[in-house]
Amino acid sequence: IPVTYPTTAPEIAIPELDGKTAKMYRGGKICTSDHFKPLWARNVPKFGISHAMALGLGPWLAVEVPDLIARGIVKEKQNQ
Repeated sequence: IPVTYPTTAPEIAIPELDGKTAKMYRGGKICTSDHFKPLWARNVPKFGISHAMALGLGPWLAVEVPDLIARGIVKEKQNQ
């Protein structure tokens, strides 16, 4: 969480997917600057961590996960 929270939106990271998608940078951090950060700025101080997860991470997952599955990067874990 940034020092300037709640004025600045927190960055969301999924290190396990680092380098596997174009919309990710610096150690698994998700690029939310184009869509989520302006939304956060308009709604400060009403937004919180749950908004970051739902409105920042949700749309990213909806687009990227099906693509990662289609390319075979993310696979179902088989029971051993």
